[in-house]
Amino acid sequence: MDSTKNNTNRIGLIIQGPMISSGIRGPLLRDKNSIREKSDTNYVDFNCLENVIKLSKSGRKYFDYIVLSTWETDLDLVSLENNFFDKVIISNEEYFEKIFIKHKIFNQNYKKQFHTIKMASDFLKDKDLDFIVKVRTDLFIDIEQLYRECIFALNKNTILICNDIRNKKRFMELDDFIYGSESNFFLKWIDNLMNIEFKNWGGAHHRLMISYLWTRYKNSFKFREILFFHKNVVNNAKSISKKAIQEWNKFYILDKEFWKDSQLRGEELDKRYYDFEPELPLLEKHKIKYNFRLFFKWFISKKRI
Repeated sequence: MDSTKNNTNRIGLIIQGPMISSGIRGPLLRDKNSIREKSDTNYVDFNCLENVIKLSKSGRKYFDYIVLSTWETDLDLVSLENNFFDKVIISNEEYFEKIFIKHKIFNQNYKKQFHTIKMASDFLKDKDLDFIVKVRTDLFIDIEQLYRECIFALNKNTILICNDIRNKKRFMELDDFIYGSESNFFLKWIDNLMNIEFKNWGGAHHRLMISYLWTRYKNSFKFREILFFHKNVVNNAKSISKKAIQEWNKFYILDKEFWKDSQLRGEELDKRYYDFEPELPLLEKHKIKYNFRLFFKWFISKKRI
């Protein structure tokens, strides 16, 4: 850690994800659901090595610990530790998929994200940090500005998130490019993401939000925990939805200026990702559709602890 920063708060940076990032090109991000066939014009296999080194070099002036959490690769990652990172954590992807991912379902990739974050979080547990933030291996951003944003969020006693509400009915979701919080809360949040399955379909965004609400409010819902195990992203339990809306009024959200020079997979990030008119959350009529199987799975595991 370079001593040039002036703030006394201790902040940890997690850079997580694969070292070869395969996916939609940065300028086309918002078109990803409409693209039916992969081609060189819309899809890229991006080597993240140079990107993570640039992030780390910039970050050492500001962050107290920088951790790279990724998967085994042919790239030489061992030499990165100490030279650029305080810790490089390399997980075995084949073993992880065999244990945790069923039938190679693509939308279960959220489990990989949560795993790499959990591994980095475990390393940071005893580092006496005030705040922890995570970014992606394939995302280039202004690291100095990210540090400032973390300080703002910490001073506001709230979490840092990367985007506002795009769809008024989907306020029970959080985007997953960047997020962070006070360190103790972050560690509990990630533990819950890994250990509790709130839904048996979908990806990371709604899991991030429901796990956040669980971590923040679970003790207020004693004997009513079933409310967190709703089958739908919309039409959730009214009391849970109201908590979510309440939290949206507190969240520290990265603004458009933060993103203007950012890159995804080596190219300019699609402006439509961050430059849009946010919508106010719409509280709709609650539908009673709970996943009792997942609730009892959590309930039984709780009793065993």
